[in-house]
Amino acid sequence: MQAALTPLTPPPKELAFASKSSPWNIIWKMLGIVLLLYVITQSLAVAAIGLVDGDAFLTTFSLLCMTPFLAIFIYSRRPKLTHVIVATPDQNGNLQHNLPNFRVLNTPSPTIFTHHLIRDSPPLEMPKTSTLWIVFSLTIVFAALGLLPVMVSDNPAWLLLALFIGVPAWLLGFSLPVHAWWAFSTRHFQLVTTKLEGERMLIAGMLSTIPAIVINSLLFPLLLVAIGITSTDSGSLGEFLILSVSAPVGEEVCKALFVLSLYKLIDSPKRGFQIGFSVGLGFALLENLQYIMISLSGGAISYSFTAIVRGVGSIPGHAFWTGLSGVSIGWYLCSKRGIRQSESNNQNWMVFDSTTGEVVNTQNDLTKLGKKIRGWLYKPYDQIWDLPRNPLTGLSIAIAGHSLWNGSSWLVSTIFSGTEIWVQIIVNLAWILIMVGALWYVGREILASVMHLPHSIEFNIPSN
Repeated sequence: MQAALTPLTPPPKELAFASKSSPWNIIWKMLGIVLLLYVITQSLAVAAIGLVDGDAFLTTFSLLCMTPFLAIFIYSRRPKLTHVIVATPDQNGNLQHNLPNFRVLNTPSPTIFTHHLIRDSPPLEMPKTSTLWIVFSLTIVFAALGLLPVMVSDNPAWLLLALFIGVPAWLLGFSLPVHAWWAFSTRHFQLVTTKLEGERMLIAGMLSTIPAIVINSLLFPLLLVAIGITSTDSGSLGEFLILSVSAPVGEEVCKALFVLSLYKLIDSPKRGFQIGFSVGLGFALLENLQYIMISLSGGAISYSFTAIVRGVGSIPGHAFWTGLSGVSIGWYLCSKRGIRQSESNNQNWMVFDSTTGEVVNTQNDLTKLGKKIRGWLYKPYDQIWDLPRNPLTGLSIAIAGHSLWNGSSWLVSTIFSGTEIWVQIIVNLAWILIMVGALWYVGREILASVMHLPHSIEFNIPSN
């Protein structure tokens, strides 16, 4: 009979773990997860509609269809654990050691073996931001060329080409801008972040879409009916209230709550902003999936316009507004509740290139363009904005910014709805440019302020 194995113990703090470099892996993984969550979200929305309408069959059928996708999602989020065995020469040790799976190892000198079970979470790696934007730009060009012929010809060959081009254009078009902003923020904030932490931030944003959809699609329309507003058609008061009230309030509250759910990771106001920024990007990733998919039905122009505007406007908008909620939650938690530090930063990971064996620096030095951008974003401390420290203030500013974006776009579109089509196009394009320019100005000021936020805060945890 095999002797009992050495019990598991916590790994030494100075112990280093190696992981193969795979900067694109996180993108493909998040792409698969967002597709899963999109199916789950739509199934839950249909099930909720069935509950409201009293349709038990619709609710039951939707939940049954959702079950396998939910099981796959839960399986994909299982903890990744690694069994580490450390051998240390010691005169009081043994020459023979029992290993798992009925194996025995003999050592030439007395050795003590210790066994550790660690969570597999190396540093977060992402491709260069410029690479992601270049691939996104090429996607727009090739998609436009592939979708354009089907708009002017009924030839089945062009339809097949559009279908062949459309699927990768959809997948890359909705995901790459989000990941480009995520890669930029990861490097800009200069915070050590593990892959597991990064995934949790982005997935929290995706999950926040579920209650937001219930609010926008069911609860708020029911409230409108209760106060006598029955129409939510295009140009109606109901549509305006959904866009300017329901969406900003519901979405920003849901995102802020999911930022708060990651309170164990928040060890500083800067970390709070990072988590808020990433949660906003996660929300935008799932939302963008549907917008880009719908835009494909309008052809090359619709797809290109939607992908570009959302890539430079709506996506960073979600990130910046939720970042304000995050930084205010960070200040509150660190000053009131005493969060010590993120739970995963006590392990030392090094990433290596499998082809050369060299250690990869996950905190890559900035390129010339990156240094120029950082210089443009920098402002002296006495010239930066004061970011909100009270969660209610941060959330209120986020809601106001979101509401201004949605409500003003609706008003401009409605006011000029009765004019010539070319006038509508010019006016709407002009207003979009104004709004994107204003967002980038505000975003620049916010990022300049974030650079001066503390990485950590010293405090005393109150005793019970």
